[in-house]
Amino acid sequence: MKQPPVGPAPTSCYTPPMRARNPLYVMAKPPPEVQAQIAALPRNDPSRGPHLLHVTLISVYDLHYAPPEWLPATIAALDSFVAAPFPLRFDRIENRKAVTLRTRDPLAEARAFQKALVNHLLREKAPIMDGTTPEPHITINYRGDRLGSETLGKKTPPIGWTVGEIFLVESVVGKTMHIEHGRWALTPPGD
Repeated sequence: MKQPPVGPAPTSCYTPPMRARNPLYVMAKPPPEVQAQIAALPRNDPSRGPHLLHVTLISVYDLHYAPPEWLPATIAALDSFVAAPFPLRFDRIENRKAVTLRTRDPLAEARAFQKALVNHLLREKAPIMDGTTPEPHITINYRGDRLGSETLGKKTPPIGWTVGEIFLVESVVGKTMHIEHGRWALTPPGD
């Protein structure tokens, strides 16, 4: 008869790698001339390409954990979304956990756009997470630089553009990569 082992059972030292996260966002991306303006800022991280600069309008959900039918449902809901272009303007650089372009202005039109988009997705029964509308900003250095805040306008003019297009983008965390799943033009009233 076999004897049971004496003492505690051996434990494995192997830790499986963390599962990748692939958050899905609706975002606005600055046009090339604004990307160049941001890339020229001394506090911008030059190791990240300017094509990655963006303003997250809505954090939708994590594609890694989402059922496969969610992405097509989100795309279908965005296909029927109609909204006017809106302005974004940033006049400050702030260092919180990262270096970001922000403003003290309320960005009322951007916030109204976010609210309309969330309401549309809910009406269309598209999957969406709670707490999905961050304060509009552009992260220019994810590592932070501990230099505090500065107001643009003295040496550097405020940075802004009119958002005329939104993107549905999957961010591949840790890979510095965006995968575009769709883009939609915003149409002025009456068009």
